[in-house]
Amino acid sequence: MTHMPHSLPHRGVEAWKWSDVNRAVADDMRGLDAAAPVQIFVPEGVTVTRTDVQTSANDTTLYKLASDYAGQVWDIVVPDGFTSENPIQIEGLTHGHAQISLRLGKGAKVQLVEHYDGQAGAFVNSHLNIKLAETAVLDRVIVQTDPEDCVRIATTHVTAWATSELIQHALAFGGKLSRLETRMAGMGQGVKATINAAYLLDGKRHCDMTSYIDLACPDGHIRQNVKGVTEDKARGVFQGKFHVRRPAQHTDARMRHDCIMLSETSEIRSKPELEIYADDVVCEHGNTIGALDESALFYMRQRGIPLSQARAMLTEAFLGSVFDTLEDEVMRESLLEKLRGWLARS
Repeated sequence: MTHMPHSLPHRGVEAWKWSDVNRAVADDMRGLDAAAPVQIFVPEGVTVTRTDVQTSANDTTLYKLASDYAGQVWDIVVPDGFTSENPIQIEGLTHGHAQISLRLGKGAKVQLVEHYDGQAGAFVNSHLNIKLAETAVLDRVIVQTDPEDCVRIATTHVTAWATSELIQHALAFGGKLSRLETRMAGMGQGVKATINAAYLLDGKRHCDMTSYIDLACPDGHIRQNVKGVTEDKARGVFQGKFHVRRPAQHTDARMRHDCIMLSETSEIRSKPELEIYADDVVCEHGNTIGALDESALFYMRQRGIPLSQARAMLTEAFLGSVFDTLEDEVMRESLLEKLRGWLARS
């Protein structure tokens, strides 16, 4: 039995009430007290080194665990003005704990691709700290394809300075419990972010999409669009919050979460929030949970399209729109192919 030096998040903690990590983790899971294997591939001109872990009394439980077991931080540095057609790639992370730092210099523009594919019966706890200097642009793509008995917590902290931009797209298939969390601090004027995601869950899989966007400066522009599909006894969770501080005047921030339940036994829990202290802003959120359009299904059946194909076509059209903002056509098609593969099995 593995002894954990810090208690895991549980449903008694408000931010984790729908994603009880403590309950999901078994004592014999691989990776509870080990460093995660990490593979990082970078284009020429980008450096990767190892640095010591920095901790504080305010660190979360999961961050403290990563500090205890991950060893040194993987430190990725993109120099000022850097651009490349080749992405930074982060792979491995099949079990255990990891800490990774990514720093983009002023005016740098790069794509980051992360593939999360854990081992069966594994626990994975990774923390990625991203810093975007002025006018830097990060195009981030996350693909999560863990087995159904894997527990994964992937937490990202983004610090964005003036006129920097984060473009993020995620495709997730859940696991025994998975949580992809993005926390962003807008620390400069004119920060932009597009944070889009799709999750597809079957069986007893669980996926939690949590985000917290904290804006402290004016003229921020945020767009968030998360869509999900659940069937069988799967469980989807969406928690999104925009925190607009008083100096963040002229913020334009909009959030949507839309989900389709393909079975009455699946579950969706959602909590979109706005906390606004500035008085000259445009901020809104929307949330819908429903089923496939029966009239559209009937129309397609009348034209000879089999029911399973009609359902797949409508589901793909529903989910695929979250990737319309992904400029990389090859990557967008790759994500859509994975989506179609899931629909073909269902």
